[in-house]
Amino acid sequence: MLWNKNFTLLAAANVFFHAAVYMQFPVLHRWMTDVWGYTGVEAACMAVVFGLSLFIPGVFNSYLVDTFSRKQVCIRSMIVLGLATLAYPWTSATWQIVALRVLQGSAFGIALMATGSTLAIDVAPSHQRDGANRAFTWSGIAGMLAGVVIGLAGMQHVAFTQLVSASACLLAVAMVLIGYVKISFRAPLDLPLCSSDRFLLFRAVPPGINMMAVPLVIGMLFVSVSDFSFYLCTGLGFLLYLLVRESVRRQVDGRIQVGAGQLLMIAGLMALHHPEGVYPLYIGGCLIGLGTGFSIGQFLQMMILLPLHCERGTGYHTYRLSWELAWACGIFLGVYLQSQGKGLFGAEILIAVAGLLLYQAFTYRYFKRHYQKH
Repeated sequence: MLWNKNFTLLAAANVFFHAAVYMQFPVLHRWMTDVWGYTGVEAACMAVVFGLSLFIPGVFNSYLVDTFSRKQVCIRSMIVLGLATLAYPWTSATWQIVALRVLQGSAFGIALMATGSTLAIDVAPSHQRDGANRAFTWSGIAGMLAGVVIGLAGMQHVAFTQLVSASACLLAVAMVLIGYVKISFRAPLDLPLCSSDRFLLFRAVPPGINMMAVPLVIGMLFVSVSDFSFYLCTGLGFLLYLLVRESVRRQVDGRIQVGAGQLLMIAGLMALHHPEGVYPLYIGGCLIGLGTGFSIGQFLQMMILLPLHCERGTGYHTYRLSWELAWACGIFLGVYLQSQGKGLFGAEILIAVAGLLLYQAFTYRYFKRHYQKH
């Protein structure tokens, strides 16, 4: 059974973990512009620093989880992430903020690897690991949306120090839940210090690059839409996808799923930029959530089927790194275009269309060719 006690604890921890991290994006951005006097672009650069920092510890991933206790690697990386979060109110120079973002990004990268790419696979039955990767991804998206809502709503009424404390508390809950997970003992392996294992699977990079079109648009929307009800509607649309996913997956080809997903996102963007009323905001959110589900579901499926034996964790982590980097770059791109007096609608549509065309022209064939080889 996939939803055993251990996997359920991990999935719940993943929701709290992502909520803790993603609530910091709006909170830190506002803090840097209001308190430190940064421009929007300068503050957005810190999001990119965070996204790039996920790659720093990557070459050590396999060594860490196969030399030390996997649970402890996960929990201690979250402790580092939480301590860095609590340190923001005490910073007195820009380099300190940069250092904290680098430290947070590195710790987040290790925790992502230790949870979704390692522990979630360890506790899942061998014949249900595809489902485990999908379910773990969905829990992360739920946590992401919850975190954005908490951050946007909270920063209107709550002081910055209280918000970073709340983020640290959410991390603490995630750590407690992970502490209750029972993992079978694994003898330490004699592995090299550096490798690409559990870091990047180069065979999965092309679909990963194509997939980045989705979080890139979502990151740009995060810049232009500050009404948290939009993200609640996005979550509702994503929930609708989860309800119909299984029946659609059995009857509809992957090409059609991505095509439908991207077209739904485009329709959502068009509704969102309707000039009148609040209903377009709600309709746009639902359509974007539904479209995100269809597109991401197929891209994720490709990236966990391309790995060879014992490469599943590496393929999944490649997906996670691609998502996080694209989200951060989407924030930067959105803020930069706004600073230049340009609207985001055209760029968002262009990225969504480019993602659709790239999938139909190249990525689908690439997947079929490389998947059939093994």
